[in-house]
Amino acid sequence: MNEFLLTIDEVKFRNTNAAWNDLCMNDPWSVGYVSTLVEAHVFNAKEEWEDFYYQNGQNRQAIVISLNDQLQRLLNDHTLRRSDPQKILSLHGRLKNLNFYYGRTKDQLREKGIILYEAVSNRGIKISQEECIECVRFRTICETWNGIIIRERNTISHLKKIIPGIEFLKTEGAFDHKYAVDYELSTNGNVFCAIQIKPKSYTYNTAYITKARESNARKNQFYFEKYHKRVINIISRSNGGIENEEVITQIIDLKNHI
Repeated sequence: MNEFLLTIDEVKFRNTNAAWNDLCMNDPWSVGYVSTLVEAHVFNAKEEWEDFYYQNGQNRQAIVISLNDQLQRLLNDHTLRRSDPQKILSLHGRLKNLNFYYGRTKDQLREKGIILYEAVSNRGIKISQEECIECVRFRTICETWNGIIIRERNTISHLKKIIPGIEFLKTEGAFDHKYAVDYELSTNGNVFCAIQIKPKSYTYNTAYITKARESNARKNQFYFEKYHKRVINIISRSNGGIENEEVITQIIDLKNHI
C-alpha cells in the first residue's frame, strides 16, 4: 500500500507544529482517536481510509445537530481540552464518545486549518491559509495512515520475523493516549513489556519534538507505575526496518526473564 505524500514545503509544515499542539487540535477531543478509527476496517487503499474518516464525521455531525445548542457548542469546541478539561470529564460517556470515536467532516478540518492559519500568522510564520488547511489534513488523515498502517504494521511484521514467540497486542486509542503505548508484548499469555513505534524525526532535538518526548515519557512512567512493565521506544522506517537496533536485544532479554 502507498503512503500519503506531503504536498507543501516541509519546513512550513514543521513550523506549524507548535501552534497545532498549543491549540490542542491534536487532541482526540478535536479529531477523534484516529489510531482506533484507522483500525476499524480493512482499507485496501489510503483513499478508502480518508473517505471513511470524512463519512464517519458526517455521521457524527448528524447526531450532534440533533442535540440542543449548548451541547452542540460544547462538542464542537476543540479548545475545551485546554480551556476547561473538567467539562469533558463531567460529560456523559455517550456524549464524549461522539468526539472520541468519530471522525470529522472535510469542512470541519478546513475550519481547523483556518484557525491554525490565524495562530501561525500571529507568530510571524509565512504560510498561506490553504497550506494550513493541508497541514491539518496531513496530520489528521495522512500521518495516521503512514504511521499506523504503513510504518507500524511493517515494523511489527519485521519484529515477528526476528523475535519469534511473541504476541503483539495493539492497544485501543484511549489507552494509547493515556500511556503512549502502541503495543503490549506478550508470551505465553504474559505481558512482559510495551512498545511505542516512532519515525526517525522523533529523535530530533526541536522544541516541539522535545516537548512531545517529555510528555510521552511521563505517560510511559504512569504505565510502569501501574503495570510494572517497561515501555521501549522503537525508531523505525516506513519499510519496518529498525533504526535503534539495540532495542531488539532489550526485548529479547525482557522476554527471557519473564
